[in-house]
Amino acid sequence: MAGFTALVLAGKRSQSGDGLNTDNTLKASMAMFGVPMIDRVIASLKASKYIERIVVCGPHELGNWPDVTFFPVSASPARSFLAFLESQADVVPLIVTTADHALLTPEMVDHFCEKTLSQGTDLTIGMANKKMILEAYPRTTRTGFQFRDGTWSSCNLFGVMSHKVATAIHFWGFVEQNRKKPWKVVGAFGWLTLLGVLLRVWTVHTALRHGGARFGITVSPVIMPWAQAAIDVDTIGDKSLAESILASRALPAA
Repeated sequence: MAGFTALVLAGKRSQSGDGLNTDNTLKASMAMFGVPMIDRVIASLKASKYIERIVVCGPHELGNWPDVTFFPVSASPARSFLAFLESQADVVPLIVTTADHALLTPEMVDHFCEKTLSQGTDLTIGMANKKMILEAYPRTTRTGFQFRDGTWSSCNLFGVMSHKVATAIHFWGFVEQNRKKPWKVVGAFGWLTLLGVLLRVWTVHTALRHGGARFGITVSPVIMPWAQAAIDVDTIGDKSLAESILASRALPAA
């Protein structure tokens, strides 16, 4: 079984407007039901049978964990991701997630890694069906991409199986700036991709395959069967929801 390196992006997004970052506190260190959210992410990664090494891309003051190393933060998550990938000769297989993925569990990590290994593409992207998310948590707001087989939301999980993925990470900077505008992101892949999505003739698998071809790589989704996999902590409302979910997990079984 191949051992994954896990990269946790824990920098500060400038001008995020989410009300969570402050001048003195990084969002990653914010307590979620009594535990810093980055500690929750690292604990889930450590408990996964697939993770061999964990690297935090963030400042050292975030914490001190056994067998966890740090990597310098760049100007944006995309640049940090790219700098790490280009600096490591033996980095793949690699899973990338974010420090605000406070609801991440070892089961989610295992599922994502297992599917990434079996699909044989250069890049995998964790996706969850938006209908499933809203049925579980009707008040949550998730950005969704509409395809023939439903509307899908990203789960902040990326699997890298080839250094060729670096060609696509440059584009991620544009995605970061327009992450709440899915049609603008889709349109940047060209008129054929936009038309395919608008007419809903493509499934999420087909759309990602065509999108990857633009960069000379193969891309596939990893479908996550948990609504919680798509809930990161972007806003005060997300924080309240995530803490309520964490509180329910802590309750003893009836």
